[in-house]
Amino acid sequence: MKKKFYAFSINTLQQAENIILVSKIYKIKPILYLKSYIIKGFGPEFIFTFKNMLVSKFGKSSFKLFVDCGYNSSLCIRMVDIKIDFIKLRANSIILSKIKNITNKNMVLLNPSFNIIDCRNRKNINLKLKKLYSKDK
Repeated sequence: MKKKFYAFSINTLQQAENIILVSKIYKIKPILYLKSYIIKGFGPEFIFTFKNMLVSKFGKSSFKLFVDCGYNSSLCIRMVDIKIDFIKLRANSIILSKIKNITNKNMVLLNPSFNIIDCRNRKNINLKLKKLYSKDK
């Protein structure tokens, strides 16, 4: 049976830190999901500094980022340059095939299938992770 991967939807740095700390208990590497409206509001440099802040606090191998670029293909190419781990893009098949070639060269996965868990309004993330990963064992 294939292992399910979960991405955790976040809005703030504090939420990301809580998810990373709690996931260390279960010895998993969390995938942090950022929606497209956050990137449109703050810009792609925000994602770069957000990633650097988390890397300086927890290390490079303790989390992965999953970014929703919406219909903006130029933003997707910018995220590939920053080397974001996973990118979600909605476009026609011609644009997707061209961007797929770019992502393959930079070792970035385009349009992966994850179960996205909304952790933006949760106070206690530990309970949610306990429910998710107790079923897998």
